Amino acid sequence: MCGRLNIHDSGVVQALMNSLGLPLYPDLAPRYNIPPTSRLNVVTSDTDLVLMQWGIEFGAFRHPNTKADTALRKPHLTRLLSTQHCLVPLNRFYEWPDPKTHPQYQGVKTRFCIHTPLDAMFLGGIYKEHPEHGWQFNILTTDPTPEINAFHHRSPVIIAPEHAHTWLRAGDVDEIIPLLNPYPGLLLMYECDSFVDNARHEGPQCMQPRVAEQNP
Repeated sequence: MCGRLNIHDSGVVQALMNSLGLPLYPDLAPRYNIPPTSRLNVVTSDTDLVLMQWGIEFGAFRHPNTKADTALRKPHLTRLLSTQHCLVPLNRFYEWPDPKTHPQYQGVKTRFCIHTPLDAMFLGGIYKEHPEHGWQFNILTTDPTPEINAFHHRSPVIIAPEHAHTWLRAGDVDEIIPLLNPYPGLLLMYECDSFVDNARHEGPQCMQPRVAEQNP
């Protein structure tokens, strides 16, 4: 899954989007620890950037992520995947190990900060309008990349820059499916400070490398 995001340098995101001819990304104050229900700028077409809330409300159920394989099985999600897919621009995301699938992390308190060499990326998502709360989006997840597979069984769908327009312009789910595979590019990651564990915490300390405890 993907439960916390990072947009610490909107200028890098702007540069990536400008290089692709995508909508102008705004100058934003750094946000180092973005939790679900936050509002983010989401790309819905070659020309449209929309402020949306992270986490789609499906009746009484709400979750920030949607499994890609589930979206392909359930008709109401497949419709969103076909016609209401989006890109979520950001610098980095955080992931915590899943001890159920990776028992070596049982009792181990750590987390990873993950980014590309560009330090800007797009996550694939779907979006939907809520009658009371406006536009909302979910981040799609897929099988893990080789790097993430070391500690978790899922990865967000990462859309390579060269596929951004293909993703946005796709008019049929068959055009989307090939882009739901694990990201083939290089991901960089490191264990980061426990300060990020608390969703109320904000600031550069969230993405600082973890300092190993010294034995007395």
